[in-house]
Amino acid sequence: MKYLLLLLPVFVSCTGTDPHSEVAHNRKVMALQEKFDRFDYNANGKLTRTEIEQGLRESSVEGVTPAEIDALMKHYDINDDGGISRWEAQHAINSPLPEHQ
Repeated sequence: MKYLLLLLPVFVSCTGTDPHSEVAHNRKVMALQEKFDRFDYNANGKLTRTEIEQGLRESSVEGVTPAEIDALMKHYDINDDGGISRWEAQHAINSPLPEHQ
């Protein structure tokens, strides 16, 4: 589960004294956009499960289970269209992934 924190905004590190400040939030958004674009291999503005899996492999992230990816998709794919849009990813900054059971 801890490796899912490397996806989306939760894996965005933030420097600053107040993690809830506007500056910290803006840094998170900018870092999220950069990582989103890096994982969006077909540049359609949506992350699919396949793109997430590929991004994890290419980032040398190990130990993420299929169930954890399922939980990520279920939580962040708000409109249930099979992908995580840029809006859904940005919305996730304020909605961290709950612990997977």
